[in-house]
Amino acid sequence: MQPDYFEVLPIHPRPQPMETLTSYLTRLAEANGIPNICRLQPIIFPDREADSLRGMKDLSPRSFDSLLVAASCTEADLLATTFYHLIRKFERPTNSTTVPSFLLGHLTPTLRYCPLCLQTHSPYYILPWRFTMLAGCPQHGCLLLDRCSYCAAEIPFLTVSLKMNQCPRCGMALSAGQVTPMDNFQEQQARQRYRDLVFLLSPTNEPELRSFGPRLAYWRKTKLLTAKTIATDLNIRLRTALSLERRIPNRGGIKFDHYLAYVDYLELTFEELFNTILTPDEEGYHQCLSPAQRFDRQETKLLNQVQQVAGNIQKEGERLSQEKVSRAMGMHRSSLKNYPKLQAALIQISHERKQADLLRTQQREQDLVEKVNRAIACLRADGKRVTQMAISGMVGMHTKGLFRYPKTKAILLEVADNNKQKWRQQTVQTLSAKIQDSILELKVLGQPVTKSTVARLI
Repeated sequence: MQPDYFEVLPIHPRPQPMETLTSYLTRLAEANGIPNICRLQPIIFPDREADSLRGMKDLSPRSFDSLLVAASCTEADLLATTFYHLIRKFERPTNSTTVPSFLLGHLTPTLRYCPLCLQTHSPYYILPWRFTMLAGCPQHGCLLLDRCSYCAAEIPFLTVSLKMNQCPRCGMALSAGQVTPMDNFQEQQARQRYRDLVFLLSPTNEPELRSFGPRLAYWRKTKLLTAKTIATDLNIRLRTALSLERRIPNRGGIKFDHYLAYVDYLELTFEELFNTILTPDEEGYHQCLSPAQRFDRQETKLLNQVQQVAGNIQKEGERLSQEKVSRAMGMHRSSLKNYPKLQAALIQISHERKQADLLRTQQREQDLVEKVNRAIACLRADGKRVTQMAISGMVGMHTKGLFRYPKTKAILLEVADNNKQKWRQQTVQTLSAKIQDSILELKVLGQPVTKSTVARLI
């Protein structure tokens, strides 16, 4: 059914590339001589409240029905003036209630603009200016302004008078604002941010959107990073980092800020990330597989990761253990043990660790045996008494520590036994000499030689 002639505005300019919805409504009203918001409201959104346009912030409304007819414009053109395509790329609901939460902290509350960009025959405001991550205009190399240069008033997205490029308080042209140039670093960063925003805000020609999550995981593994490392460096929970890598992330706690920080950490752009081609397994599509097949594939994939992580730990010269492997993979040991092959691999890791510990202990013991033997030889060469305390002092280790090793313990016990035997021999020789002397003395005195008389003299 053709729209009624009086429902269509006489002049209907087309939305410009990256133009905001509020900018397009201002240009549409200005072109058709509509003086204020109160006159525009019944024409484009008759079912809304009278003041609903004042709070419009370029979010996609539930319906463009009346605006489509009045402006003789397609829905695709109008959706491109909102954050619709950015939200779709992250597989989020596009309604106006959830978008502000997802983009929290990244949207400006009032208009920001480049004065030089507005010095054209038909100026308009663009969507990238709405994002705080964009500090300046990459085309003109200047910082964006968020107030009028003359009266310092903030500029709402839709002014009451519906005048483009005009301050609603003092009436001065925004294009005449004072320009502050950016330094080289700011300009370079602004170019990258602008390209990212243009890509995210533009419609895609792909018949099916590609998920960011599996591509984040792919690039993280390509750069030989662990999810725990990134979570620590970005000061986020490990659970959040792992959720970002899922095909369908946890929508409750994940924000645009998390994706931005993750992509910056990987030193990528959103366009590079989105255009990364993955295999079906890496993409996360397993609908055609049975549960048993999905389990086998997941088990094989995790087994390869366990082997790779274990190899990296050993290359770094660290002690291999189940705890370190599971921590590097970002999974708990109990989760890994749900897979038989992984459980066998973890048991093998424990066995290898025990073998390595045993070899290390044996080598340590052999080194200590050599040190103890050298200490005994040195003490004997110097004519000193060989004791456990003297040996431990020369080795540089407490006697209790030496007793932990069977071979060194045996040597020290042998030293103690030899010292006891020598002491017994010396004691016997001394007593024998004293007994002989006592017998002679008793005989000289003419006294009877008995055990008791000998014992008294000794």
